Amino acid sequence: MAERAHLETGLAFLLTAGLLYLTQRALHRNLQLALHRLARDPDAAIVLYWALLFPGVLLHEISHWIAALLLGIRRYRFVFWPRRMGGRIRLGAVQLEEGDPFRMSLIGAAPLLTGIGVIALVGGAEPSTPSSGLALWASATQALQGLLQREGGGALLYLLFTVGNAMWPSPSDRAAWPAVGIAGGALLGLLLLAGPSSLLPALAEVTVHLLSRLTPLFALLLAVDLPILILLLALNRLLSR
Repeated sequence: MAERAHLETGLAFLLTAGLLYLTQRALHRNLQLALHRLARDPDAAIVLYWALLFPGVLLHEISHWIAALLLGIRRYRFVFWPRRMGGRIRLGAVQLEEGDPFRMSLIGAAPLLTGIGVIALVGGAEPSTPSSGLALWASATQALQGLLQREGGGALLYLLFTVGNAMWPSPSDRAAWPAVGIAGGALLGLLLLAGPSSLLPALAEVTVHLLSRLTPLFALLLAVDLPILILLLALNRLLSR
């Protein structure tokens, strides 16, 4: 039974994370398109896009800055204004000196870790009872209902929207991840081969516990983003006419 619950939890996380990824990609694309059609000026549309995501962008860049400070990486400049770079829109940046891959990977992951912490604090989408599989979505539904009933719930939903859509590391943030991932994977493999037989079950328990906490948070973001995406699709359809 435990193995089945672990499998269900893993599949629920993959399904939730996959749906969230596809939803947010479509949301950003349709949001930019709608703003471009409404503003009728590419530069104005970029500024509006940046302004809508301002709290999340601010948290993203501050997370980089604080992580670099704590890890002893020199900070050169804090760029907090949108600009177009090729086919991409860059909403902000923190220029740092080059460091070792381990510290740079932690700095790159800082916005994601901070964002998850803020979502957990605001949404509180944590199962009250041990759950597995899609039952983990129930806690996200309860958290969303609780937010809608709270005073200032609209502001909290906006905070979840901006943080959840701006917390993901950019390609430059992820540049050091492959090297650290390969080294970490090799070390983990050696530990599993040379370590005690109880290491693998303990690692599996920790992983399942982590996924069971992340799945409701990602489901909560999905519940916030999906209605906005539907509205944007309808708006773009209307504007195209």
